[in-house]
Amino acid sequence: MGSIGKFNEEFWNVEVGDFGGWDIVVQRMKEASKITGNYIDFLKQVAAAMETFGHSLLKITKNSPLPDMEHGDLKTSLQTARDNVESWGQDTIDAAVAINSQVTQLSQYITEAKQTYKHTKEEAKQKQQQVRDGMHRVRQTQRDVQNKIGGLKDADSLRMIMDAKCNAKPRELVKAAHVRERAVEATKDAETQYHEAIIYHNEMVNAWCTYARPTLSIFQDKEEARVKMLRESLWSFANICSLLAVNFDQHQENIRSALLRVNVAKELSTWVAIHRTLQTPPMPLVYTPTSYTSCNTPSLTPSTSVRSTLTEVSSSSNSSDGSSPVPMHMAQALYQFSARSESEVSLVEGQVITVMDKSNSEWNLVRTSNGVLGFVPAKFISSSRTYTK
Repeated sequence: MGSIGKFNEEFWNVEVGDFGGWDIVVQRMKEASKITGNYIDFLKQVAAAMETFGHSLLKITKNSPLPDMEHGDLKTSLQTARDNVESWGQDTIDAAVAINSQVTQLSQYITEAKQTYKHTKEEAKQKQQQVRDGMHRVRQTQRDVQNKIGGLKDADSLRMIMDAKCNAKPRELVKAAHVRERAVEATKDAETQYHEAIIYHNEMVNAWCTYARPTLSIFQDKEEARVKMLRESLWSFANICSLLAVNFDQHQENIRSALLRVNVAKELSTWVAIHRTLQTPPMPLVYTPTSYTSCNTPSLTPSTSVRSTLTEVSSSSNSSDGSSPVPMHMAQALYQFSARSESEVSLVEGQVITVMDKSNSEWNLVRTSNGVLGFVPAKFISSSRTYTK
């Protein structure tokens, strides 16, 4: 017995005219084509779904304003997330393209396999029919030989009867002899036809075996190629999905790395530094009761603000000779400040000024280097050095 596994050794049938082994192999080829076709449909659906998903991700990232209104490292993290989703979408589309290349190779195999099967189907059917016809001819001539032998036996029996008769006529004996001669000739002719039928049948069987043996080898080669191709395709499919997963995980790691640089306090301080108005809360009005005073004494109305009070106090705190207020100390502007009224003075960050009055905790009276007096928020300046009166 040959080695197990060879189609041209394992699928023969002893009984003449029985092609069950061949039919099993042919059925396997049909099933193999169907299985491969189903796998191709599976890959097509997966590739289509991945391509649709990838384009959806690209569309989302294109239309998303995700990081546009954020600042600092958090903005970078949001941008990284959007970029990584975009890369994820493109990677998915590339994976779909790779899967479709597998579909192309497998589809080519299916086409070649169908052509091979179509080519062999008709020829195999013709040769199998020749074997069946040869077998039918053998059986028919064999029955004819048996019938002719039966006639010969009858002729021999008739001749023996005639020979046994004492009063048999010569004419009857001659007739019996002629009957036997004709039976012998008919038997010989039947034997000749039977022998020729066997020769023809054996030729048809040999022709079938000569055709089937290499054809079965071709079928085996096709099946081995199909199994190998499916195995390699599945391996490639797994690699494509694995690479996609690795890239996806790398994208998420990029987001996590960006998030590690996000400092909550820094994010808020950055936002404040960009959007702050550099203003202080509005100062409340100070109510001063209206009282009667002499015409030489300045009076305050109830609507007079703290800043006007400070101005008057600063003006009156000097000697009666009308000289300007005495400076208290030098200071430096911490932030830029824009004056909102005539009583205020604008500052530039880093500007050196002279503090004239700081009796109010919210507003200080200052004088700029060009001699302009006005109020600024107390929090916007810091002491630089002190002057001694």
